[in-house]
Amino acid sequence: MHPLITELGLDGEPKLLHERRGTTFFKVGDTALKITDGLMAGREGDVLAALGADHYRAHGTHGQGTWLTMRWIDGTSLWDALEPARRGDSPASRRAVLTLAADAADALAKLHAAGWTHGDLQPDHFVYEDHVMRIIDLACAQGPVPVPFYVHRGGMTHTTAPETAALVIGATEHIATTPEADVWSLAASLFWSWTRTPPTDYRDPDSSRAELLADIAAGSPRDIAAARPWPFPQFEGALLAGLAHDPERRPSAAALAQSLRFVKP
Repeated sequence: MHPLITELGLDGEPKLLHERRGTTFFKVGDTALKITDGLMAGREGDVLAALGADHYRAHGTHGQGTWLTMRWIDGTSLWDALEPARRGDSPASRRAVLTLAADAADALAKLHAAGWTHGDLQPDHFVYEDHVMRIIDLACAQGPVPVPFYVHRGGMTHTTAPETAALVIGATEHIATTPEADVWSLAASLFWSWTRTPPTDYRDPDSSRAELLADIAAGSPRDIAAARPWPFPQFEGALLAGLAHDPERRPSAAALAQSLRFVKP
């Protein structure tokens, strides 16, 4: 058992869920405990506190690292929530796809309205709990409230926006996150979760991260008609709008949510 569990007085049987790259994640009763070797758990705590997130509990330091406690979110990731829709086209599956996508866009729109950008959106960072879509893992978020600085170098490769990918492979300094890049990452997460294939047609999927990012930066979109489980032109159109190579041509998260709400299944 990690000594922090005792120090914080957490009740329940500890379950180690994740331990890699300097991050340890426990579920203790109804509490999620994240511990990082550096500042990121505490940084996420600062972001959640600034946002007034209802699942936030506390955060602090521990030796050279930081920790964060949150109410355990008992929900389903976007990846898992969209899996049943792959089994076949039906009015119910269409409604489910549209509802989940619109709810994810709404959640992102609320984050942006509060002045924050996420910086590392991916399918597992959208969690559907009791008909509410939540965005989690906000350690990379940038916004109006001062939080500990770190050098941001992009998030998950498959969901990195083209303009961010170009900066990652072309420079070494800090990269500012943007709402437009978040929208691309949201659309990429939806595309990937629905088709089970990333939205970029990589020259070699087994290439290095730098080579994959170069393909994203160059604009190598995958043919959605070849990847989709079944045709859904209205939904596909919304995805492709969010995946526009030019950031200025992408809809805002709020506009994307609205367009998805108006689609008839």
